[in-house]
Amino acid sequence: MKRFKWVVEFEVTENWVADGFEIDQRRAFNIIESVLPHATGMEIKATVKKSPSEAAIKKAQGYK
Repeated sequence: MKRFKWVVEFEVTENWVADGFEIDQRRAFNIIESVLPHATGMEIKATVKKSPSEAAIKKAQGYK
């Protein structure tokens, strides 16, 4: 099946990350699924292409 691609970029401030915000594969899929509620699993796909480093996330959340 031919697919069409949209690349969606999210930017959030550090306080969101400090509060635990993170987009993983499942959450990315859930976001897409919420705007296409009648699509089946074979009709949609979501992939996280880039995310902040684990060290940057931990630092924002107050861990060392």
